[in-house]
Amino acid sequence: MVHALAWFWIGYSDGFVYSLINLTEITGYMVYIAPVIFSYITYLVLFYKISISRSLFLKQLSFLFFSIFLLFFQFFTAGEFYSVGYLQVMVMIGLILLITDLFKENYEILRPIFAHGILIIHYVICFYALAAWLVLWVTAVDISLYIADIDSLSGFAANRTSGLHREPSWAGYALASSYLGVLITRPHRMLLPQIAYLIAIAVTGAGTGLILASCFIAHQVLITKRGNLMTRLAFLGGLGLLLLFVFSARISDVLDLKDPSSRMRLESTTVAAEVIAETFPIGTGFGNYQDYAVFDPNIWGGLLDISEATYYKSDILVLNFIAEFGVFGILLTIILIMNFTSRRNFLISITVIVMILTSGTVIQPAYFVLAAIIGLERGRVARQAMNGHGTPR
Repeated sequence: MVHALAWFWIGYSDGFVYSLINLTEITGYMVYIAPVIFSYITYLVLFYKISISRSLFLKQLSFLFFSIFLLFFQFFTAGEFYSVGYLQVMVMIGLILLITDLFKENYEILRPIFAHGILIIHYVICFYALAAWLVLWVTAVDISLYIADIDSLSGFAANRTSGLHREPSWAGYALASSYLGVLITRPHRMLLPQIAYLIAIAVTGAGTGLILASCFIAHQVLITKRGNLMTRLAFLGGLGLLLLFVFSARISDVLDLKDPSSRMRLESTTVAAEVIAETFPIGTGFGNYQDYAVFDPNIWGGLLDISEATYYKSDILVLNFIAEFGVFGILLTIILIMNFTSRRNFLISITVIVMILTSGTVIQPAYFVLAAIIGLERGRVARQAMNGHGTPR
């Protein structure tokens, strides 16, 4: 239970944390998460005797030097910048790298305890998403743990729930990460987790969730040995038609450019491209994006009040990195993607790429869970190679 609670807070507490931020007015997501991660790692070192490799130490040291160098570079080029936010980003990426290597090096120890915790978490977040949707449908009361105060989008989101998460798209990322966690640790017991996952994705109405669910299910159907290829393709086609039916209204709104969330992503991409063209290769400096961005009030008036959303950038992380960090933003993106690369399990890489292209921030708790999953995957491959069953990739 300790491990389930620890991983729930590390990877799935964004709804709680943003509620606490509103209550305490102490901003900084990592302020609430980083201490838990360090405490949990300390607990693992003391009670499970996990080891830290020399390569992990060198990697962390190299990233520390890189972060310090970029900090001074920002200071001398941009002058004033959002230093607290910058530190949060660097701590986030550093912890992602740390978790991946710890789970790779300590595969035998950490796999069983992670498997037990992630299964419990998967059912909890799926159940709450469904319960919140049922309450919303019956009583028109949203019991989602955190309800974003965005008036222009409130009507659009009136029939959607985010469950335990900050918003429906974040729920989509969270559900994808918990599902992949179950898939990689319990690949032969997937029926109930799969049903729970599809139901939760359907009730949240998250477009990113639909994309990821389609990738996951298609992959599983095509690689399974049950039934001939035509039967599996027929099943996949039927499932695709079902998903199209469930999401038909959302898909129609997206194609007709009536969906505010999709329009924000498209419009923010144009704004980000203009900022990059003006500031590359130096960048704006972290937190200075809006000093250079031009948000057309005729377009954004019905989408988002920029005067209130003072730290809003674009909804594509890679564009935000390049806009604010310049050429170093490209390097940060490469570091992030390479950490999640696996030839043996490309579903993790697909999930990260979808997140990078549909969310504007790296401070996404699902990245921590995916970091543990890719670490376990690399640890498994390394053990197989040591036992003569293949070569690590």
